[in-house]
Amino acid sequence: MSVRPSTGQDDEAGAVLHGCLVRYRVMAYTTAVLLIVLVFVGIPLQVAAGRPQVVNVVGTVHGFCYIVYLFAAFDLTRRLRLRLGKMALVLLAGTLPFCAIIAERLLTRLYEHSTDDPTLSTLGSAVQAN
Repeated sequence: MSVRPSTGQDDEAGAVLHGCLVRYRVMAYTTAVLLIVLVFVGIPLQVAAGRPQVVNVVGTVHGFCYIVYLFAAFDLTRRLRLRLGKMALVLLAGTLPFCAIIAERLLTRLYEHSTDDPTLSTLGSAVQAN
């Protein structure tokens, strides 16, 4: 096994990619949770009880967050060099309940395998040990 000397550019590019991943993960979970609340709480309240307040508020917030999610997902998938079809699936994941969470897990694993980031690997093994 050969050890490649680390350059400042490699460290900087890795930090930028890691930052993109963190931004994407935050937006994926935020978008997914808001959509789950909207679909499983807001819409039933609107239909069954005639209370559209939850749908009005959560739907609007989810819409704004989804736009930010699109930018974060596009940036990450572009930097990970995913094909156009996979990129489109990741972008659409914010429109179906639970899909953004699944896409986040898959992209995080892809990031781990493509960069061999030791911080994510040790974090994952620490969580599995508990």
